[in-house]
Amino acid sequence: MLTAVAKMTNKPDPNNINPYDILGVSQSASKPEIIKAVNLAMQRGEFPVDVIAKAQKSLMKTEERIIADYLRPILPTIKRFKYTDLSTLAQARPTLELLPEFDGLDQAIIQAKQQEHLEREPLPIPISELYSEGMAACKEGRYPKGIKYLEEYCQNTQVRNNGDYIQAQMWLATAYHKTGQLQRAIALCEVLSNHTHPQINTWANRILAVLYKENSRG
Repeated sequence: MLTAVAKMTNKPDPNNINPYDILGVSQSASKPEIIKAVNLAMQRGEFPVDVIAKAQKSLMKTEERIIADYLRPILPTIKRFKYTDLSTLAQARPTLELLPEFDGLDQAIIQAKQQEHLEREPLPIPISELYSEGMAACKEGRYPKGIKYLEEYCQNTQVRNNGDYIQAQMWLATAYHKTGQLQRAIALCEVLSNHTHPQINTWANRILAVLYKENSRG
């Protein structure tokens, strides 16, 4: 019904709008902030009450919030180019002067590479912390370290039918994708696409469509 109304009024279908955009919150919003945003969204009246309630439910549940995080666009909307005065290009090029702050740039690059190598090395932490550390690393964009933790967690955990294990696999597939390991991401998502839970099944099939498209380009 919402889709039909959206087409008649030339408005976007609320079902296709990310829950974060419906409530007007960032991906780092806490649960109290989400609840506050629900009240503000109702006051604005931009979306029906049931759409706002559905968005709140999606962001309050960990599994559904992972899906919203993954499907949220990362790149900003491209705006039309404005006229720019290019007369400065005809001026003489300035003399390049190396600042003293860059004297230690080579050493800084070496240290950064060493730190990246250390992140890939296994750390002696209990399995109970592998899941939380791996999730935290992925959320911070440190995917190589997140992959190391989550792979070790998935390989060594004895309980494989709970929510933590499934979320670890979903984050692991995401990390594989972000680091260009498309074949590993595809293999893991194909396993998740056969899961009996409808939300996990839907998420995996959506990501598989993206992965198959990217893999065909290579």
